[in-house]
Amino acid sequence: MLRIPKCLLKILLLFLIITSCAKKEMTIAELIKKTAKEQFFAHPNYYGASARVTYLDSVIKLASEDQKDSYNLMRAESLLYAGKSKDAIKALELLLEKSKKGLLRYTLNYDDEKKISILLAIAYMRLGEQENCIHHHDASASCIVPIQPKGYHHMPEGSRKAIALFEQFLELDSQDYTSRWLLNVAYMTLGEYPSGVPEKWLIPENVFESEYPLKKFDDVAPKLGLNVNELSGGGIVDDFNNDNLLDVMVSSWFPSHHLRYFVNNGDGTFTEKSETAGIMEMGGGLNIVQADYNNDGFLDVFILRGAWMGAYGKQPNSLLRNNGDDTFTDVTIEAGLLSFNPTQTATWADFNNDGWLDLFVGNEADSENINESEFYLNNGDGTFTNNTISAGLTITTASKPYFVKGSTAIDFNNDGWMDIYISTLFPGSKNLLYMNKGVDKLGNLTFDEIGESIGLGEEISTFPTWSFDYNNDGWADIFVSGYRPLTTIPITGEIVRELLGEPFLAETMHLYKNNGGVFVDVSKEVGLNKIGYAMGANFGDLDNDGYLDIFLNTGEPNFQSIIPSRVFRNNGAESFQDVTTAGGFGNIQKGHGVSFSDIDNDGDQDIHTVMGGAFESDVFFNSVLKNPYQNENNWVSFRLEGTKANRSAIGSKLELTTMENGKQRKIYNTISSGGSFGCSTLRAEIGLGKASEIIELKIIWAGSGKQQVFKNIKLNSFYKIVEGNPQAQHINLKPLDI
Repeated sequence: MLRIPKCLLKILLLFLIITSCAKKEMTIAELIKKTAKEQFFAHPNYYGASARVTYLDSVIKLASEDQKDSYNLMRAESLLYAGKSKDAIKALELLLEKSKKGLLRYTLNYDDEKKISILLAIAYMRLGEQENCIHHHDASASCIVPIQPKGYHHMPEGSRKAIALFEQFLELDSQDYTSRWLLNVAYMTLGEYPSGVPEKWLIPENVFESEYPLKKFDDVAPKLGLNVNELSGGGIVDDFNNDNLLDVMVSSWFPSHHLRYFVNNGDGTFTEKSETAGIMEMGGGLNIVQADYNNDGFLDVFILRGAWMGAYGKQPNSLLRNNGDDTFTDVTIEAGLLSFNPTQTATWADFNNDGWLDLFVGNEADSENINESEFYLNNGDGTFTNNTISAGLTITTASKPYFVKGSTAIDFNNDGWMDIYISTLFPGSKNLLYMNKGVDKLGNLTFDEIGESIGLGEEISTFPTWSFDYNNDGWADIFVSGYRPLTTIPITGEIVRELLGEPFLAETMHLYKNNGGVFVDVSKEVGLNKIGYAMGANFGDLDNDGYLDIFLNTGEPNFQSIIPSRVFRNNGAESFQDVTTAGGFGNIQKGHGVSFSDIDNDGDQDIHTVMGGAFESDVFFNSVLKNPYQNENNWVSFRLEGTKANRSAIGSKLELTTMENGKQRKIYNTISSGGSFGCSTLRAEIGLGKASEIIELKIIWAGSGKQQVFKNIKLNSFYKIVEGNPQAQHINLKPLDI
């Protein structure tokens, strides 16, 4: 039989997609459906579990007797991932019974035979989760550790049977920390933690204690109709129709799930307008990012697809143009942005300082899939030109493929030119910082990778990243969350080792302090040398003290990796305090996009999170965590509008001088959507602590670098500022009752 090399197969696949498009001018919606059928729901794709079950059903009918057990195990696992927990349990119990009788000795290897019991325990826990946390969901308590009475399971069978199996596993291997964690969680769901947990396997209560008594944030998503129950995806909280009210857009990564758009009615309610917005055909999208790319005053949306799928990730991204009337039009092809690469990260910035937003897209690459990242310059007429090669941003080569997972724009040296920081995955990799060298005499924009020379050259495996000024010194710092997939064990065991104070292998978080253009890793110094393992993440101000805090939505696709989100409060730039339990943030469901935005206009930042995992059954409800600090500290909010700068003012810098306790204080903010997975509003929402007055506001506008200074800015107020207008416009926004 003729065997075609994998690399040629992938080239052929891409060729067929492109040529089929050439024969017929396909729309993006048609392309999404085509790639969904040929790639996402193709049986080799591990995530398309239902398609995999159908495929295995047909294979089992034709398989020989000595092959059936192996295929039945694959089928049972796929049933679990497809959400058919009872069917999976039935199939696994049949296999387990055969194993006990010694009937699988010659049809399954040792690891596969051992896997039966593990999958069965997971299936029981999953059944309990479906019957209780999903079908009888309580937003204030379900799946938030340590689980409280409102989160206890009313239907206990799943957890009870899982407990029996986990205790068996631990009797055989007391160092099975994954089973130890799941055992403790199962007891929590029954209201029997900690007293009911065998002492030798108990994870003590004190490991969940917070380091600061932050007030509890309540989940109000069900009241607002924003508790979308789908898979991992992106989220944006921003003003899409220019009525000074923050709307919500979310995605879910399955092509069969469409984009969702919710308009803020201004009375504490939201109306879903997905269908009338014209986005019902926009399926999939593991991340979405907003920007006003055409400077018409309305925020547009870029959708990213294909991540984690390797050769099966040749899926198109989409650019949605906001028409200004709560409708959107896909303009990907006419804008020149059509490509087929696996990605979930992109960053908008005016890299050549011409007043138009450009776009960097970081693609995933490995030794078998060389997918070059992309850099597009905005032509100012609604179209883009791919300048990746001429700009020196050819990140991936055959000899050094970079699996790009996060990216952020940063002016690290305060020279007025936006640079690019890129996070990459897998051991032996390193993150990259591309310094913007500006435009030369011939009009060419170029970048140089200089990370190692400025303190960013260590080998780390990471995922979400962002730039922010955590210590308010006027120099942008870098945060990046460690994410090193472990090939033999889920991350859960590593989390337990950290909780118990034992050595662990997992990559930790990294905070790089900017010392005037060079960086030093201060993670240990500030208490962030801990496991983050975030997929979605962002920063904002939890308590309006003027120092930016960190929210990590954690997880990985593995069903055993049900680990709590982690949240850290910035303690005056001296340290970061774990406030996960105090704030009610410790959701053990998979989490993705995170947005900090004052959704109810009461002056503090609420937190919107997109929840759900990668497998089609791993759905969970999105959250809107209402901030309780509206009367605790002072604040101010600005909506900037560029004229020479890009219209949405991305990259513009704000410097506030306040008077607090008789002393002047500086607070810095840069206009951006925040982290690389989840988008906060582009409205600058700034906590002021106990400030008694705002002495002045200085704005350095992106692109031109021109400065404006404003006096007479009042505390606890909203303003709109148009570049070049000497007067800040006060906006009277009333708090919404949510």
